Amino acid sequence: MADLSNFVMQEADRQSSSQENVIDSDKMQNFYNSALSSIKQMNSEVAKCADKREQLHTEYGAESFAAWRKEHSGQVLTEHQQALVEDNEKAVRSPVSRQSSAESR
Repeated sequence: MADLSNFVMQEADRQSSSQENVIDSDKMQNFYNSALSSIKQMNSEVAKCADKREQLHTEYGAESFAAWRKEHSGQVLTEHQQALVEDNEKAVRSPVSRQSSAESR
């Protein structure tokens, strides 16, 4: 989400220096502040979900989660989508992914 924050800041700088700036600077500043606040809130919610997921994995075990995910995926997804979910789960559960996720908080 840092990329999104960077984009918002870069866009604010670009528009503030632009000759075509037709929006009131106070309104624009309020918009950007709101966007940055929303990004911070989204990051917080993502972190809470990741923590809750990790707690559930610890409590019930990866095997149970894999079985539940596979059962549910088989009911609602195509085979291709199921493969994508499993690939994503492997990436999310890898030690490198968990380390970078913890570092970004």
